[in-house]
Amino acid sequence: MEDRLDPTDALRQIGEIDRRTRRPARVAGWIFVTLGLGTMLYWPAMSLGPVWAQAAAGVIWVVLAVASTFYLGAMKVQDREVTWVNKPTSPVTVAYVVSVAVVFLFGMFFRPENPGGGWIAALIVLAVLSGLPALYGGWRILRAGR
Repeated sequence: MEDRLDPTDALRQIGEIDRRTRRPARVAGWIFVTLGLGTMLYWPAMSLGPVWAQAAAGVIWVVLAVASTFYLGAMKVQDREVTWVNKPTSPVTVAYVVSVAVVFLFGMFFRPENPGGGWIAALIVLAVLSGLPALYGGWRILRAGR
């Protein structure tokens, strides 16, 4: 027995499959955007903020990292852009890891006892640059025909 679809039913099923595949990719794109913006805020909070801000930034960072790792790992539908951005050897991932390491090293080894305006400006610039790879990855996922 063969089921036949009329064109309306076929289009409805195609639309449903399209929605199921695009929604997880959109969420993944927003995860990367959030990661990029969070990175830009994390470094100044950790380097310049009071103890409570450092603790809050650390907790938020861990929660975001764990939640995004589980979500991206549990995606049932593999989107080409998400796979490319999230691959360990992708330019986005490599640029993100390197830029975060640079900000970390800058804060650990070059922080004066009383940071002045120049050091703070350099930290802000590095913090913004460290978030750009994740923002680019999120933008790329979100613009990929969604």
